[in-house]
Formats: sequence, structure tokens, C-alpha cells
Amino acid sequence: MSLHVNATEVAAVLLADGWHEAKAGTFTVGPFAFAGATDGSSADIAGQPGFRLTTEEGSVITGPLFSVLAVRSEAVQDQERTPLQELAYRLDGQIVTVDGAESVRFTYAGQQFEVWLGTTKYGLRWLFAPAGHRESAIDYGFGEKDPVHQVARAAMSDLKAGMHPGPTKATGDRPHTD
Repeated sequence: MSLHVNATEVAAVLLADGWHEAKAGTFTVGPFAFAGATDGSSADIAGQPGFRLTTEEGSVITGPLFSVLAVRSEAVQDQERTPLQELAYRLDGQIVTVDGAESVRFTYAGQQFEVWLGTTKYGLRWLFAPAGHRESAIDYGFGEKDPVHQVARAAMSDLKAGMHPGPTKATGDRPHTD
């Protein structure tokens, strides 16, 4: 049995020094690394997963995921969620930053996928691809103002039907990201 924690609903984390309240939707999980202050270099910590959150006071706490002893979650009301938070909630995913842009990463049948708002020749559109393969993104035609439940439904319908995003043949309609 797996105990899934929706990262967008984490309200506090218990670390060795006590509980730390998290600003709504700021708890994220990803590779843990130290970045150089002046040369832009980074040091990956042996591929360890890490976490990051912003406190209500504005401080940022980052560390290895194994240092989190417990989390306290609070369901956020639909009207309080940002579109990205709502999408993460509906896909049971988490908000991550990829190439400087936020996206929702989720797992289906053991494979990770991403959904993000990317720039296409038609403007900002919700795009869907296997994690790490944005060049093969699917553009379902949903813009930034469209309800995110439609985006989640389209992605999950394709996955359940066995259709996975893959490399595109046409180059003219290929979305590009910044």
C-alpha cells in the first residue's frame, strides 16, 4: 500500500527542530543540489531527492527529503487554488520547476509525465509530454484561460486508452518552450 501525499496540500513539515508552516502550494520535491553563487555551477548530492517550501514569513527552507519526518496536509478549496495547483491536485502530481518554468509532474503506470503552460505559435497553451521529453509535447488546444479540469481529463483519457505522447512528425506545429 502506498500513502500518497499531494504536495500542493502540504501545510507544514516536521523537521528535527520542529514543525514549519508552509505557504499554500509552495512545498515541492525534486533533485537536491547546491548551486554556485557566482559561477552558476551546481553540485548534485548523489541524486538525492530534496524538498523546498516557503514559510508564511517568506523564508525558503530546502533540504534532503529524508529530513522530513512528517507532513501535515490541508485540503485547499477549489476557488483558492491557482490553475497549476488545481492541475496538480487533479492529477495527484506535484509542481516542479523545469528550465525555469513551473509544470505539474505526475506518475501514471510507473512513468512520469509533465503538463505545463508553454508558448506555441497559437499563444500560451497547456502542453503534455513524458517528463524530460518536452520536444514531443502534445498540444490539446487548451489555452491559459480554459478550465484545467479539461486539461487533466484529456491527458488521463489518452493515458488510460494507451496513447502516450511521443515524438511528432510535423515540425511546423511543434510547440516550443522558453
